[in-house]
Order: sequence, then C-alpha cells, then structure tokens
Amino acid sequence: MKIYILIFLIFLSACNTDLKNPNISFETIPEQAQIGFPINHKVVINDLGELFTLDSVAWEDSSAWLSDSSKVFIKESNIDTLKNSILLNYQITFWDTGSVAIPPLYAFVSFPDSSEASILKTDSSFVYISSVLDTTMTTVMADKPLKEIQFPIERLRLFVFLILSLLIFYTFCLIRTRDKEKISKRKFFNFNPKSKALNDVEKIDLNTDANEFFVKISEVLRKYFQNNFYIISFEMTSSELKEFFKDKDLNYLLDEIDQVKFAKKNPNKSEKEDILQLLKKVIRKLL
Repeated sequence: MKIYILIFLIFLSACNTDLKNPNISFETIPEQAQIGFPINHKVVINDLGELFTLDSVAWEDSSAWLSDSSKVFIKESNIDTLKNSILLNYQITFWDTGSVAIPPLYAFVSFPDSSEASILKTDSSFVYISSVLDTTMTTVMADKPLKEIQFPIERLRLFVFLILSLLIFYTFCLIRTRDKEKISKRKFFNFNPKSKALNDVEKIDLNTDANEFFVKISEVLRKYFQNNFYIISFEMTSSELKEFFKDKDLNYLLDEIDQVKFAKKNPNKSEKEDILQLLKKVIRKLL
C-alpha cells in the first residue's frame, strides 16, 4: 500500500509544472520633480518563461501625448531582455507644470505554443511637476545676489597708467637730450663713412702684391660709396661709377685699378703711394 502512495505522489509532482501567468508592473521615480528634470518610468514584464518574443510596445493613446515636444519629451528609452522577464526603462522630461499623467503602456508578447500574442497593460501613472516655485506654490525661491564682474583691464588700470606715464617721460627725456650737432652730422650704422674709409686706407700695406694691393683699394673705395651714398657699388662697373660721379680724379683711380686687374700692370712702391694719396683725395672730395 505504501508503494502505491509513493508512486501516486511522484506522478502528482511530475504533473505539477508550477506555471505562472505573465504579469506586468511599473514604477515611476520620482513622483514629484521640477520642470525640465527627467522622470524614470520603469516597466517590468515578469514570468514569461524562457521562450517568448516581444512583438511591440505602444502607449494607449498611440503616442499622441508625445506629439507636442514643448510639453513632454522622451529623452531616452531602452529595453533589457532577461531570462524570464523584460525591463523597459524610459526617461521622460516634462516642460509643463502641474499634475500630468503617463498613459498606460501595452506590451505584445508571443509564445511558441500560442497563435496569438498576449497583451499586457500597465495603469496610468501620475506625477507632479513644479516650476522654480516651491512645493507649496506660495513662496518664491530667493534669487542669488548679483555679482559684480571685474574685467582684467579694470584691475590693471593703475599698472597700465604707470607704464604709460613712464613711456611719456622717457620720450620727453629723449627729445630734450637730442644733440642738434649730432643730428646734422651724417652718420650711418653708428660710424662716419669718411673716417672709416680713411682709417682703412692707412691699414693698406705698400709691400703687398700689386693685385692684392689694388683689390684692397677697390674694396675700400666701393665700401665707402655704399655706406655714404647708398648705392650698390659692388655690383656697378667702373663705367657706371664714372657716369654716376663724373669726377676726374675718380676716373683716373678707376683706370689704374682696371689696368692692374685686366692689363696686369705692376706699379712700383712710389706709384702705390701716389695711388693711396689719390684715394684719400677722392674720399675727402666726394663726401
């Protein structure tokens, strides 16, 4: 007899599959918020089993309540499919104050052993949206005090004024200390071209080779022309220099230089001394 009772209990437990019907629940957090702050509306569908298909979800009024984005806007939505359940999460932002309702949500779920989809529905959810006023709607939140903005130029005004005053004083001192004689005296590159050329003539050695001697003569002469008259004398020919200055002594000096350069003339020491004296004469005369 006991064996039959045991077999019956085993058969009874095998027939009991402990099936549960699918159910839907929702939660809205928070139920009271300020305008522009998102509301989390979470919908959970439980006890679906391992085999199911979520066909679609839809709001009861076919999303007509979302048509005006200036009043309500779904900022973000996501669906998480778990083993035996589905989680739908919505972030909803309201741009109008007062008591507002989130309409019911329909979920259409299909199962392998059913030819028609099961329809699950939530209830309406109500939230209260307030503006910058407090919850009692009787007092106004105190505004932050106005803060005076100080621009950097205002903080540095005294420093800028001091710098400007120093510049004006320095300019005034420069004007008063100007020497009229120095202004009238021709100077270029902080030296006198005439004195510089004459000093260079004194450095020329009479015992050097004729070619080297006249190369130095030509270099001193052309450098003097460049510093004193601002002409490109090193790129000008002897003919062009003669045409520019029209000086008899300069013409003779240039001819002597060309004869050594092209005719291979070899002057003696006495002739070199005469050339140096002529070079000094040209420099003094053409200043």
